Amino acid sequence: MVGDGEFATAPFLHTADELGLPVVARLQGNLPELLAAAQKRFRSQPPKLSFRYRQDRVEMWDADDFDPWETLRWSTVRVFFYRQHKPNGQVVEAFWLTNLSPSKAGTRFLFQLAKSRWEIENQGFNDAKNRYAMAHICHHHPNSMLTGWLLLALGLTIERLYRVRYLHRGDHPVRTAIELLRILWFHLAAPSAADPS
Repeated sequence: MVGDGEFATAPFLHTADELGLPVVARLQGNLPELLAAAQKRFRSQPPKLSFRYRQDRVEMWDADDFDPWETLRWSTVRVFFYRQHKPNGQVVEAFWLTNLSPSKAGTRFLFQLAKSRWEIENQGFNDAKNRYAMAHICHHHPNSMLTGWLLLALGLTIERLYRVRYLHRGDHPVRTAIELLRILWFHLAAPSAADPS
């Protein structure tokens, strides 16, 4: 799982552990001691790895021996930091934490996982906003996210029914609007148990 800094909390990380899901989460100000320790160590060392990423030059630092915070039940925390130099002179820096061991995920792979967070943002939330005119989810509360994705799924289902009706793919007859509505209600309804009386 790749997540924002808001997900770098002990309860979330423990739940992910219980489900067997490795986590890569942004390390920000909500964990000030860990962030300060990583900044102090990495800014005083040369990068562990340097490579090209598209047009950019990337430097990376990585260590798996940071102390967990008080409520986290991990023996150690792996922290990595990248500095991404863009051709226009802009520099992007980010700290991340993970429970992936170096034997399971190399430093460069962690960079790719961290960058995938923006793919999720751009291809998920922003796609819903820009292609389907749905407002961006206002915050990352679980109920807001669930409601937003359920509404998106409903919108996509209605759009699919429209396309089936008007694009006429397959060998089915062109359906009327009321037939599409009945199909939608049929598929949304839960099957009821037979009345034994």
